[in-house]
Amino acid sequence: GVVVYDPYKEKQYEAKDVKERLGVMPEEVPDFLALAGDATDNIPGVPGIGPKRALEIIVKYGTLDEALKRDDRLKGFAAEARLSRQLAEINTDAKVGVEIKSLLPREPDRKKLMEIYRQMEFYSLLRELQTTEVKRQDAVTVREVLDSAELAKLSQAPCGFSFEPGKGFWISADGKEAVLVSLLKKEEIKPYLEQSLMVGFDVKGELLNLHRQGLDLIKRVFDVGVGAWLLDPNRKRYLPEDVISQVLGDEVEVSGYPQRAVWAWRVYKTLLPEIQARGLFKVATELEMPLIFVLARMEERGVKIDPVFFKSLAEELTIEQEKVKKRIYELAGVEFNIGSPRQLSTVLFERLKLSPGKRTKTGYSTGQNVLEDLRGSHPIIDEVLRYRELGKLLSTYLQPLCELVSPETGRVHTKFNQCGTATGRLSSSEPNLQNIPIRGELGKKVRQGFVADEGMMLISADYSQIELRVLAHLAGDERLIAAFTRGEDIHQTTAAEILGIPFDEVSPEQRRIAKMVNYGLIYGMGDYGLSSRTQIPIEQARAFMEEYFHKFPGVARWRERTMEEAKRDGLVKTISGRIRPVPGVFSENRQVVEASLRAALNAPVQGSAADIIKRAMIRLDENLQERRLGGGIILQIHDELLIEVEQSRVEEAKEIVKREMENAWHLQVPLVVEIGVGKNWGEADGQ
Repeated sequence: GVVVYDPYKEKQYEAKDVKERLGVMPEEVPDFLALAGDATDNIPGVPGIGPKRALEIIVKYGTLDEALKRDDRLKGFAAEARLSRQLAEINTDAKVGVEIKSLLPREPDRKKLMEIYRQMEFYSLLRELQTTEVKRQDAVTVREVLDSAELAKLSQAPCGFSFEPGKGFWISADGKEAVLVSLLKKEEIKPYLEQSLMVGFDVKGELLNLHRQGLDLIKRVFDVGVGAWLLDPNRKRYLPEDVISQVLGDEVEVSGYPQRAVWAWRVYKTLLPEIQARGLFKVATELEMPLIFVLARMEERGVKIDPVFFKSLAEELTIEQEKVKKRIYELAGVEFNIGSPRQLSTVLFERLKLSPGKRTKTGYSTGQNVLEDLRGSHPIIDEVLRYRELGKLLSTYLQPLCELVSPETGRVHTKFNQCGTATGRLSSSEPNLQNIPIRGELGKKVRQGFVADEGMMLISADYSQIELRVLAHLAGDERLIAAFTRGEDIHQTTAAEILGIPFDEVSPEQRRIAKMVNYGLIYGMGDYGLSSRTQIPIEQARAFMEEYFHKFPGVARWRERTMEEAKRDGLVKTISGRIRPVPGVFSENRQVVEASLRAALNAPVQGSAADIIKRAMIRLDENLQERRLGGGIILQIHDELLIEVEQSRVEEAKEIVKREMENAWHLQVPLVVEIGVGKNWGEADGQ
């Protein structure tokens, strides 16, 4: 017999279940529906006869034909009933050109499915697929190296490598076999390792590992994860499996040191021509790969913190957060869970009747941008933002910070991630230092907890308005370039130009709006964004923007050019040739296109600023090492570097830092670096 599966209830219906549910056997269902009808399937049935009465008629007469002959209630409705039965019956004569066997579920095409999942960013489905799949393990030939002639041969070509602690280097020069170079031959292999290009996964991790064992034998490297990121910086992960899958399309599990060396070589061979074809060879070899050594040294050094200071700061902020909470309850007139978006949404938009922004599945959004836009409409908004800032600082930063102090060094060794952003900026984790409040009372307080070691001092070097300088350079706008060259206050100049008033007559409020315009341009902001950020009417904001583009036509032309480039190529570039793909510009969805165009305007500016600071870090690190100044760069955060040097040589170090950072890239405008010195970061930063 036929079995029907109901996926909604996860139940299988057999004949007895149909009888139980409808009161008739499966073969009687068409007769039953002919009388009762079925609105969902557009079966009219007989007027005035519902399921209850239809059941009673079918039970009494056995068939529809019999009932039509003998039941007075059906008089005159034979045509409707027969048509309804015809509609309810499955046509078994239909010509279906499908073999029943071909409908059986088959094994999925995993490779195709993975491509789709990756493209659509269905990462949890991708992981599910990867865990159910028995991954292909490659048989790798393994042997130990024998003589120096073979080593000399290995050092002539790029080698995939992987270091196995306690054993030695696994090296692959052909992507087929991995050769173990024993640590016993350390002195013998040194000259070969130093001249060979070593290709690997997570090279920074390998370098740190080697350094801990006193084996600083590698001088030239290529990290295939960083290479894969340069080609497509929009991806979320760059683990060996992800990189192999991205570059070669193979789904494998890389377990074991010899395998890492072999697969690194294979990926490199395919990756390198792609990098060259995309014009990324220079940014790869001159910026990103040398930077790996700098970052490894920064992670190794770490930064000293004052745990007692942070503990008391955490207590102080917890007390303040409680006070803010009480103020929020007073302003709302009700106690609720401030951390719950749904409850906060109810309080803001239903109870206090503030005008809501975008809707989500569960109600109106209470995201950061929405609250920023609502600033000034009710005093509760500032308090909620403060509550969130304090909460984030405590939970993601202050509390974990003290736990992350290394017992051996008494310092915090932040991890710097080269592949963490799509624009080319560095990100950091454990702890994430990029989310320290930048300015203001809180930012200054937090920075006071980062201290210099005995006999050392901290130098804080911060690029002044680097993104606006990059914008002036990229746009080639004469007025903007002239203002920076003369060293004017750029926001005041902008306000004076837009409003057509003398420079000295610009009020603080006018400067504030001009500053919003300047930075908004970098983030692709339009008149609506300016209006909501500055709380000025949309017409006024539009007039402001139009006047800006009239006075700074180079910027207007650059914006148009960049958006055209994005629409044409699906990507934009920075001053080093780094690319940022923006595939969303080809979307059918207008909002996706607009968000992608904003990203397209932002990426060349932010990415070029990243290029500049990375080159500065490489040159500065080299110079400080040559001069043997002790210490070195310890943190990079936004547009700022923190350097720890011997107290007696601070002046010499300051000159080097300023010189290297200001000359890192020759733009059409000068790069300006603000420098401060202190026993703690707060002191150095405040100078």
